[in-house]
Amino acid sequence: MLDSTHTAILCFDFDGTLVDNPSDPYEIAQLEQILTHMGKRGAVWGINTGRTLFHTLDGLKQHGFRLTPDFIIARECEVYHPNEYRRWVDLGDWNSRCAHDHKKFYKAHSAFFKQLQKHLASHWPGAKFISDQTEPAGLVVPDDDIMAGICHWIDSQLPGWPGLGYQRNSIWLRFTHQGYHKGSALQEVRRLLSIGPEFTFAAGDNFNDLSMLRHEVAHGLACPANAVPEVSQHVDSLGGYLSQEDATLGMVAAMHHFFYSE
Repeated sequence: MLDSTHTAILCFDFDGTLVDNPSDPYEIAQLEQILTHMGKRGAVWGINTGRTLFHTLDGLKQHGFRLTPDFIIARECEVYHPNEYRRWVDLGDWNSRCAHDHKKFYKAHSAFFKQLQKHLASHWPGAKFISDQTEPAGLVVPDDDIMAGICHWIDSQLPGWPGLGYQRNSIWLRFTHQGYHKGSALQEVRRLLSIGPEFTFAAGDNFNDLSMLRHEVAHGLACPANAVPEVSQHVDSLGGYLSQEDATLGMVAAMHHFFYSE
């Protein structure tokens, strides 16, 4: 369980950062050995992902993890931890506040989503607007170039829509309340554990990871070799660690760089 006795936080994006597809069992074992050792030194580790909680747990099993994370940030904003019965439950009241604010958010921005759909139909016919119970407002597009163009248009609309935010991962995009993202969720974990950014490590490979790859959130920043160029450039500009290895081995190298180097 999480409590104030912990001294550091290690936070990883999942797909493309903590795991590759497919993952190498030997590489996962190397990473778990390091995480176990860091745990004995007082660190907690967690996953910060766009996946749902149950999709993340399925992913851990699929990739052969034996070690259970101390926390999971799901859908880029929901914070969970295993309780004393090893059941995954909300960490504090963050999730209820998140759900309440997003309910208001989607209602307040319904006109924007209609405007967006008209824009997509006339300018980006290959793009698909997603709206269902799981994903109230999102996009999937044929390729990264189209997504870049749509994001440019969305950015131009932001001044007229206070609170409008989005999380982009390759050809997928999720609209969210501006106050909830990987960075703010990780800061909430930090707040609850009374751990500052100087004792926090964060690693990611895609656009939706940028909000946690900031010194206000974590001082130890890293990305694997397979990170998109924008993320690599961003981490490099902040003096973070750019691994020469992809995904899991990239995180093994990052752990050695920050915690085992002389």
